Amino acid sequence: MTAGSNPDSEVVDLVDALEALLVGPARSHIVTSVSGGGELVDGLKRLRAAMEAHAFRTESGVVELGRLVRRLDHHTREDGFRVLHAWNHQTHAFTDDIVPVLMLDFLERTREASSVDPGTPGAPSTSGAPPTSPDRDGMTLAIMLDYYMLHLLALCAMRAWDTSEPGETLDRITGLVHVLQGEDGSGHHFVDDAETLLIYALSQFHPEEQAYDRIIEKVVLLSDAHQMAFASVSASVLSAHLRWGFWLMYDRDPVRMRRDNVGDYPWLLNSVLTLLRGYARAIKADETPAERAGVVQALLQGLAADPWAFTGSPPPALAEYGTEYTELISLLELHLPTLLDDLELQKPDKKAYAPLALHFNFPHNTLVAIVTLALLEGRPQTLSLNQLFVPEIEDLRDETQEGLARTLMAFSRGSPDRLGYRGAMLVAYDPLSGLRSFSMTTDTLRRGFR
Repeated sequence: MTAGSNPDSEVVDLVDALEALLVGPARSHIVTSVSGGGELVDGLKRLRAAMEAHAFRTESGVVELGRLVRRLDHHTREDGFRVLHAWNHQTHAFTDDIVPVLMLDFLERTREASSVDPGTPGAPSTSGAPPTSPDRDGMTLAIMLDYYMLHLLALCAMRAWDTSEPGETLDRITGLVHVLQGEDGSGHHFVDDAETLLIYALSQFHPEEQAYDRIIEKVVLLSDAHQMAFASVSASVLSAHLRWGFWLMYDRDPVRMRRDNVGDYPWLLNSVLTLLRGYARAIKADETPAERAGVVQALLQGLAADPWAFTGSPPPALAEYGTEYTELISLLELHLPTLLDDLELQKPDKKAYAPLALHFNFPHNTLVAIVTLALLEGRPQTLSLNQLFVPEIEDLRDETQEGLARTLMAFSRGSPDRLGYRGAMLVAYDPLSGLRSFSMTTDTLRRGFR
């Protein structure tokens, strides 16, 4: 660390700077400035330059974020994580450009391709590239700018433990996430809170698996409320990820799945154990089944990630976590009859949206797909990633959870370069597999604790 640097001050300074950009008309002025009243491709080029420099022109002058972003990114790399850059699985190296710039370059290529006669041999696919208009172009730039801001907030969330009160810092970032998605910006909804931003940052591939253990060690220092929030979204993400592999990649073989996802299992153990502790507190407080439904739904997803891992001897990936594993088994044994009754109330219904029916390879790819569709359509998405992790929400105005899940599935299979191992869709929604996952989970629990 550079002599004289103050990570606490750096985090607070960047959060302060982001708040100044997010609250009020600053983003609108930035969009107007980069658009210049010209073609969208020109606006994208100007926005790209601003993102690369981390400097934006507002009514009150140029806001320079570069020094703070580079310092916090440097600290995060020292911890073993890269928040702003993506892992290239072909070159086995991180990208030179930050993720928002990569997205912007994709959008620019798509717009340029749309000017090519689609009948021309070898013309690139322009599926999803709509006709341009000033309003649509302005919205596209606004969504793109908000996507960039989201990544800086994620960087701040990863550095929350540099501050004297990490929980308060995370709460402040959650507040700014809500402002980001409010009336002063594009209106696109990305995530619900700082905890999900942490998951988004962590879900990128990171070669140093021990870095995940260090994050868990930090999370357990937070309040019960923060730990529960982190565990709930972690359980949902790990479940969708591991079940995607179980059904689409590992031929329903949990042993193969465990060998290929060693780093995920301590994280999963911590998430399920945290949720079980919360469930035990709810039982002790004599909460009704309806009052504890949220923690039960999160527990269902966490257990469904690999129910066989929590009913006997710990799998090899958890061999060093004997104390935590023993506590988890004890809590399951103690509360299983009530828990099974509560789980039955969460059984998926083929006629309603169910989180257990959603599978994806990685959450960041799912969020990228949601943002890509919004950019191509020039229309913000009003459902956040978190809303795909809860049962059907009634009275949604614009789009249902199942509608979004199926749209993402169609987008995933719409091009060969969006498919994964053996042609598997990177996002899938299948109510039948959701029902099967539920049955396997509850049956395994009953057999494992006879």
